[in-house]
Amino acid sequence: MRDESGFTSMFQQHYESVLRYAWRRVGPADAADIAAETFKIAWEKYDRVPRDQPLPWLYATARNLALNLIRRTHRRDALTTLVTGTEEDHAAEVATRQAALAALNGLSESDRELVLLMSWEELDLAQAAKVVGCSKATAAMRVHRLRRRLRHLFVEEPERSMR
Repeated sequence: MRDESGFTSMFQQHYESVLRYAWRRVGPADAADIAAETFKIAWEKYDRVPRDQPLPWLYATARNLALNLIRRTHRRDALTTLVTGTEEDHAAEVATRQAALAALNGLSESDRELVLLMSWEELDLAQAAKVVGCSKATAAMRVHRLRRRLRHLFVEEPERSMR
């Protein structure tokens, strides 16, 4: 049986500190989610949280959650940059991300794997080529063609719809 009053006391005493910690690391948009997830994990693992000094444990948990969020965001941004070949402004980021994911789903399995290995797994061209079982030259040609085809979707399509 969990100590609900002890957890509630810990939450009331340390929530603002964890929220400020998260705010400094991921900004205001995601800080509350990181803090909430930190206390959810603390509740689930309450028997492992040090009762005398829970704040370092809470900070370590919030840090891991923030790092995971930053990595996910970096991978999504890297995919968008790889697909479009340019950096996008923040206002168009959501629409571009959706279009990029739709374009990614339209690729063949091997082309999709090549793109994901390079963007999400951060492999270089030679490493990605080795994973998908082709030469570096073949992979380079495939990436070049993919970029050209995808750039066509992202650059020329909006121009046509404006006519």
